[in-house]
Amino acid sequence: MERVLKFVGIGILSLLLFYCAGDDNNTSNPDPDPDPDPVNATVTLIDTLSVPWELLWGPDDFLWVTERNGKVSRIHPDTGEQQVILTLDNVAQVQESGALGTVLHPDFENNPYVYLVYTYSNGNSLLERLVRYTYDNNTLSNETILLDQIPANRTHNGSRLIITPDLHLIMTTGDAGDTSLSQDMSSLGGKTLRLNLDGSIPSDNPFAGSYIYSLGHRNPQGLVMLQNGTIYSSEHGPNSDDEINIIASGTNYGWPEVKGIIDTPSEESFAANTAVTESIFNWTPTIAPSDLVYYTNDRIPQWTNKLIMTVLKDKRIVALTLSEDGTSITQEEVFFDNDFGRLRDIAVSPTGRVFIATNGDSYGDTSTTHRIIEINRID
Repeated sequence: MERVLKFVGIGILSLLLFYCAGDDNNTSNPDPDPDPDPVNATVTLIDTLSVPWELLWGPDDFLWVTERNGKVSRIHPDTGEQQVILTLDNVAQVQESGALGTVLHPDFENNPYVYLVYTYSNGNSLLERLVRYTYDNNTLSNETILLDQIPANRTHNGSRLIITPDLHLIMTTGDAGDTSLSQDMSSLGGKTLRLNLDGSIPSDNPFAGSYIYSLGHRNPQGLVMLQNGTIYSSEHGPNSDDEINIIASGTNYGWPEVKGIIDTPSEESFAANTAVTESIFNWTPTIAPSDLVYYTNDRIPQWTNKLIMTVLKDKRIVALTLSEDGTSITQEEVFFDNDFGRLRDIAVSPTGRVFIATNGDSYGDTSTTHRIIEINRID
């Protein structure tokens, strides 16, 4: 910013120009890389949210957040100022349903599209739809339905979204509480779906004429693609076998016949006639895994080059070290164990800033005191 200072003396007029790197009074745009060694290890950015579900770092250097009650907001990552840019009037928030997964177009400047999954009432039942909005002038508008009538329920709705470098949309769906859907190729429930960004079916999908990319899922709520193209998913098990899976085209992960790995007679019998891809890591008893990211920055060195996962039931962050070839997990580390309550989501900025979204202290907590917390370091 250029500032001009003019000093006028008797008979003398001089002009001095100088530049400064920033404006301390400018709060319209966040600082993408604040003090790398702050005093506080963690800072609460905002504590007035109602069940935040998705938390993203946007290309505008703001946090983008969905709340299950139907709100979509931009939140300033330094001040916590919340700007609501959409309030859905037809969202159905019942238990775990509501406004859920979100992703922004990777070329947001030229294609200001926001993709969003939400549940809605269909008579006495629930369904889920994937839609696209256009962002303009601090508002989301022009809803376009890309995929509709996806099975949904009070629980098991999946709905995590990513966009791949070749511009395909990957979406997880849950079994909607009906275990028969996950192996049913006529149903979109209990699957990983792959779409073109206009909602059409890619010609190279593994099952011709189908959105289905993989099947045999229960309730996957974490999804991340590494730079080498490998997709990892975290998935809720029943009372055993929460999972980390590598998602690949045309694969079957076995639910409900197989939980985690094939290690019982009934699972062996099913796998004898059906090709099943086993999980690469699992937890029994369950911990309730949620969002999943891959941390490549050195800002928090304890997490560098590891999968980082938020956990709901066990209220912690888990860091998972991958093997050299990425096909297995060699170490699990626990951080912030029961420090913040249930942890739903995690977002990372390009400079390595880490933000988490909390979901209260107990299942079913729908208060308006849920938080976004920045993790500056691990002491």
